[in-house]
Amino acid sequence: MQKITPQIVQGIVHSDQKCFKSLYDAYYSYLCGIAVSYIHDFEKAREIVNDVFLRVWERRAQLKYPPLPYLISAVRNSSYNYLRDSQKASEITLELLDRLPDMDLYDENEVEDILYRVTEISKKLPERCREVFSLHFYEGMDSADISKALDISPSTVRVQLKIALDKIRENLKK
Repeated sequence: MQKITPQIVQGIVHSDQKCFKSLYDAYYSYLCGIAVSYIHDFEKAREIVNDVFLRVWERRAQLKYPPLPYLISAVRNSSYNYLRDSQKASEITLELLDRLPDMDLYDENEVEDILYRVTEISKKLPERCREVFSLHFYEGMDSADISKALDISPSTVRVQLKIALDKIRENLKK
């Protein structure tokens, strides 16, 4: 990995494309590794890192030395934004995946089994609780939307979701 010096950063600030290429070459792979650790999708991670570098180039006049802390922060934030905006990353799915044992890759059958168990457990929830859980988990609705749809207060929605998650958590341990 090439060492990025204050002179390289100054070159980027002054629109030197060779200096920018040096920065890109020095940190691209490392930043892709960081993005992959958050989103577990190599192609999307590459897009995120490329978007970060594009924003660096567009705002190059504001680049400071050393650039690595900013780049790491930008990749992390972009990865979180991707997860937040992605329908694949509903709150309950992330919570359930956090409970799986730490390993680099998940066995798809195990994940499917857990999701099946969650579905079966949710069928046994009290009616209002099941309704709130289903709207949140399966329909992707947030507390405010569920509150409006069911004509209940947002705090009731949060309480019902907490009850559902507690019961699911309790039953998954069995």
